[in-house]
Amino acid sequence: MGYLNAILILGGINIIAGLGVAILTGYTGLFSIGHAGFMALGGYMTAVLCATLKVPFPVALLGGGIFAGLCSFIIGYPAFRTRLRGDYFAIATLGFSEAVRLILNNTYTVIGGAYGFTGLPQITNLPIVAVVVILAIWFAHNFVRSQYGKNCAAISEDEIAAEMMGINLLRTKLTALFISAVYAGVAGGLLGFYMAYLTPSFFTISRSSDLLAAVVFGGVHSLIGPILTSFLLVALPEILRFFAEWRLIIYGALFVVIMVFRPQGLLGYTEMNFQFLKVGWLKIKQWRRKGGGVV
Repeated sequence: MGYLNAILILGGINIIAGLGVAILTGYTGLFSIGHAGFMALGGYMTAVLCATLKVPFPVALLGGGIFAGLCSFIIGYPAFRTRLRGDYFAIATLGFSEAVRLILNNTYTVIGGAYGFTGLPQITNLPIVAVVVILAIWFAHNFVRSQYGKNCAAISEDEIAAEMMGINLLRTKLTALFISAVYAGVAGGLLGFYMAYLTPSFFTISRSSDLLAAVVFGGVHSLIGPILTSFLLVALPEILRFFAEWRLIIYGALFVVIMVFRPQGLLGYTEMNFQFLKVGWLKIKQWRRKGGGVV
């Protein structure tokens, strides 16, 4: 049970970070291979607030996420002001993430540098992760259905047309990046307080590539697809440990296959909705009426 519990917790944390990338990449069309940097910023700030300043864990977790979101303006504002996009924006996020990791790796005051931030209490558990995942899904679902989400989708389809329609490109992109970074920061905080320590080696390019792979494999303009693949990309390496060294090669091959044969992702443009809950409840009520019984 302990092993299964660990997979569920790590899978849930990956889902939270993956939802952030889905908002930025899947809906806004901005490819990022640097979200590990936002996870690191959120994780370390949560650790400082909770373990050093004795702030309550929920407040510290939210503070870490907001801190990561605010730090996203460091890369987002100059990039979007100069209309950086596509591969260029992806490379910029990669450089930002590596810069964050190297700064953390060489900052020994308070956070421990390369030795890591040790001695954290193991607060993160399955119920906490489940609650945060539910809240993250609810917020992401409402965001992509809102006017802000529609603006993001319009930018993803055609920036020029979106601007001609009156959409503020800079503000919309910065909003999407901010929310995406908050998700990653919260995931980083949960990870640190599950592992009971933080080290810069947690936040390498391979973690960023995992999150991007989840969105590409799951499907753009979809939330349910990245949710499923975010969890699978944690669970499958644990089940098939003998493929661990070949993971990036397998990811690269799958990227090529999916881009050639199914560029919209495994679930394509299938969107999450909660209509099945309403339908299921109506069927239960109908069954109870027919049976004449009361549960």
